[in-house]
Amino acid sequence: MILKAKHIKIGLDFHGVITARPEYFREFAAAALQRGWEVHIITGGPRGQVKKILDEQHIPYTQIFAIFDFYNNQGKAAVYAEGDFKIQDDLWNKAKAEYCRRHHITVQIDDSRIYKRSFHTPYCVYDSASHSCILDEGIILDLHRPVAETLDKIEQFFSL
Repeated sequence: MILKAKHIKIGLDFHGVITARPEYFREFAAAALQRGWEVHIITGGPRGQVKKILDEQHIPYTQIFAIFDFYNNQGKAAVYAEGDFKIQDDLWNKAKAEYCRRHHITVQIDDSRIYKRSFHTPYCVYDSASHSCILDEGIILDLHRPVAETLDKIEQFFSL
């Protein structure tokens, strides 16, 4: 009997992950979507600026979640005249984890160790210098390898 892989939803950080290798993550996202997976861009934001860059770089995605927009819509962001903004650290640091939990994200690929503290979703810490990502379980995704190999490894790891 062949087991079917569960529906996989990838969370990708924008600043520090996609911006570190946009060409790689363009191919990564396109191939993941072609497999029927979802690709959620999970970022600090603002959403409009991130969307503009993703579209200019032709990086496909299913959804964008921006912490700034989420809390700004709730009136919890202080926005200053020069365009800077501030959100309480405790809210900011747990927002990605809460989004991943609510949307049943299979794995989040992110370069920040601070956010990892709040996560129950598998969290892969991306290192832009080595182009690798280490899951909590010690599984290493070598993002020097061809995209198909990386996606196969994710699929194997998260198969039912």
